[in-house]
Amino acid sequence: MTELQSARVTFTPLPSGEVEIRAVAYAPRVAMDLANTYVEVLQTRSRSNIRDEARTSREFIETLLNQTKTSLQQSEEQLAKVARGRSLRMPERNAIEAAQLSQLENSLAEIQGSKEIAKVRLAQLKGKDASGRPVPQAAQQQVTRRLLQLQEKLAGLRERYTDGHPLVKATQAEIKDAQDMLTAGPQGLPERVAAPQFGAAERAASAKQIADLEQEVSALETREEVLKQRLARTSQGLSNLGAEELEVAKLRQSVESQRNLVTTLSEKLGTVRIQEQGEDRGLRLIDLAALPQRPSSVPAMRVILLGMVGGLGLGIGLAGLLEYFKQPMETEEDITAATGLPVLGWLPTIQGSGRPDKGPEREPMSFIDVFAPNTLPIEACRSIRVSLLSMYRAEDVRTIMLASAGPGEGKSTVALNLSYVFSQAGRRLLMVDGDLRRPSLNRPLRLPVKPGLVDVLASHLPLAAALQPIKDGLQLLAAGTTDGADPGVLLSADNISRLFDLAKGHADLVVFDSAPVLAVADNLALASMVDAVILVVRAGVTQRRDLVRAKAMLDKVRAPVVGAVLNRVSSRETRRYYRSYSGYYGVGEGTSVRRRFRSAQSWWPIRRSEKVG
Repeated sequence: MTELQSARVTFTPLPSGEVEIRAVAYAPRVAMDLANTYVEVLQTRSRSNIRDEARTSREFIETLLNQTKTSLQQSEEQLAKVARGRSLRMPERNAIEAAQLSQLENSLAEIQGSKEIAKVRLAQLKGKDASGRPVPQAAQQQVTRRLLQLQEKLAGLRERYTDGHPLVKATQAEIKDAQDMLTAGPQGLPERVAAPQFGAAERAASAKQIADLEQEVSALETREEVLKQRLARTSQGLSNLGAEELEVAKLRQSVESQRNLVTTLSEKLGTVRIQEQGEDRGLRLIDLAALPQRPSSVPAMRVILLGMVGGLGLGIGLAGLLEYFKQPMETEEDITAATGLPVLGWLPTIQGSGRPDKGPEREPMSFIDVFAPNTLPIEACRSIRVSLLSMYRAEDVRTIMLASAGPGEGKSTVALNLSYVFSQAGRRLLMVDGDLRRPSLNRPLRLPVKPGLVDVLASHLPLAAALQPIKDGLQLLAAGTTDGADPGVLLSADNISRLFDLAKGHADLVVFDSAPVLAVADNLALASMVDAVILVVRAGVTQRRDLVRAKAMLDKVRAPVVGAVLNRVSSRETRRYYRSYSGYYGVGEGTSVRRRFRSAQSWWPIRRSEKVG
């Protein structure tokens, strides 16, 4: 039933009070069977509800009728006892008033009886008794009777149809629902019966019945109040009678009123018995569904076209949504537009040797140790050096920090390669690994991680003892091991200032690698004290929102951010630049570029067995 209501059958109330049921299916006969099955199920449920209401009304009327008959018998006996042996005659005027009073009482009794019956029906529709309390026993009996009726109906349907027919399937589904209600037990049964999962048609019909009964009860209460007022005025006209005449008049009125009430209740009892035994389905069927002669008026091509347009619109919307939330930095123009910083240069994707592919050190470390001195990566680093020196004099820039928004964007790559080209220019250079949580500068150089920066700052190890030489004019201060110490405390402003003083005697330029700005705040104090901060952006990976946040955090501590470097530029852009470079230097004549790179010597002569210090 639920499948019929939600999947293929639509329910449309019309302004005239009628209901249109429309079924859609690929096969004409299936569509007809769906609609007619829906109607059959609605009529079956409506007929069952009418019978249940009639039975409840009959039981109530029978109880009220028995009480009225008992009261009538007592009133007749009392009247006979009072009037025995007496000849009482009322004046003509009083007799007329007594007759009017009797008629009013009869009308009042009839209205009160109708009101009580309407209240009982209203309470039943709401799943409660006349006092407003739930009726679990009655609900259980109702479900049991409903189950028996459905089983009888299923037996009759199987004589005419197979188990695959929609009517048989719908009846089997209703039987299963009724059995589930009985299995739930007495505690869960009243709630489930009081609020069944009806379809739209049943909910509308039930709501209409409740509204009609509430309106009927309200009208009967109004008429009852009016009759009570008329009775009070009429009773005042009989006040001039003697005590005996008045008592006899009241008894006669009571007897007459109760006789009329017995007659009224007997008529209503006969009516509800007919309803209980009858086949009234409650719903008036105007027209059953017939076999459709042609498909729906909506052309299939229009449906397909609408589906294609809707799918295209959804795809464009999803693409726009993804583009809004994912905006990677691809070009120099993207960086400038997002941050307002100049781009000092760019680095291609460099495939270095000795790079671990697995384990905790598997992040992509790309260095130019296998390249010849005159290659595109080296020239790109020289371009960054020239751009930086064009903005400042050499003596004005003594400390540089490489920063990035997130991890894996190439700070260590740029720091190492930039240090190399500065050392080529004849300056004494010191590389410092300032990322104390995930140090990386020592790995491609095959040098130990300690002694290092932590030992100098925390253990007051002499700086000269912690330095590890790489080549002439180029030294490394590794990170060291924190051993539980807080990197944020180690990299305080006082410690950094002391490190600057110590480094003056060992280097003309100090290049710091650092931790990601958005990940930890360890290097923010360092960023505010160096002469220049360079933001490293990985092409196609760094997101615009992350880059903007990182720039804002550096600005907040007044860090001197001088520009950005675009790292790991795509091969397409690299080839465009490389054509000009190779054409100028003649690279590729006679020997392939790849073989030339493989034959190049490392620019740092570090031996694996060399022990520093």
